Amino acid sequence: MSVVGDLTFEQAVVLLAPETHAVNRNTFRTTFMSMPKTRTVVVPLGFLVAGLGLSAVSASAQLQKPVAELTPTVEQQAIQPGQTVTLVLGVELPENMHVQSDEPRDPFVIPTLLTFTLPEGVTVEEITYPESTDFLLEGWDEPLAVFEHEFTIAVRLALDADVSPGEIVVPGSLLYQACDDRVCFAPATAAVEWHLQVGPGEPR
Repeated sequence: MSVVGDLTFEQAVVLLAPETHAVNRNTFRTTFMSMPKTRTVVVPLGFLVAGLGLSAVSASAQLQKPVAELTPTVEQQAIQPGQTVTLVLGVELPENMHVQSDEPRDPFVIPTLLTFTLPEGVTVEEITYPESTDFLLEGWDEPLAVFEHEFTIAVRLALDADVSPGEIVVPGSLLYQACDDRVCFAPATAAVEWHLQVGPGEPR
């Protein structure tokens, strides 16, 4: 027995004869009754949309990339032109995550890399990354060289002797690839800034 329920004539045409562009209303019932006996289930569109939306949210939550929380600090409080200054970047990821080291063993993963857009009169002398640890990812033959979910990077900057007193903003960018024990996520880039307060130089 065919079930159409309270469908209007036009709705029944769309469901049962989607390729038909014109249907004679007077002969429709005879045509309909001669069609193969099927059972048509009508699902409200809202339920379909809601179901698809929940599935998309669930998939999005599972595939969401972990985000690194960055904490920039400056070790010296009193900075003068011509001196060196040490910047520290604290990096924190969710507890079950890690990132690739600055010198990964596998050429297909992305190294953790801190870069700068330096203002005039400032140069980078050295960037010190932490010691890496070995981590065997499921399905991989060789352990990865990684940084744990909390680590710090130290940077030594040199200021020119003629740098002007006042605030100097040092912008940086951290490139990293986070992984858990089963999968590595797509690489991400996070912006960071250090603010240096440079005092007047020693009188000559």
